[in-house]
Amino acid sequence: MLDLGLIPETRVEAVQKSPSGDPTAYQVRGALIALRSEEASKIYVTDIQ
Repeated sequence: MLDLGLIPETRVEAVQKSPSGDPTAYQVRGALIALRSEEASKIYVTDIQ
């Protein structure tokens, strides 16, 4: 995940889910990445509204 830019304090935005619900596309540091639920469940997030 570190290679994808997912380091502490990184903003991550869920952009779109696939029609089947897995994977989900996320905006991370200007890049769009797709993560399956199993991978995404390992990331700790907080809501910053």
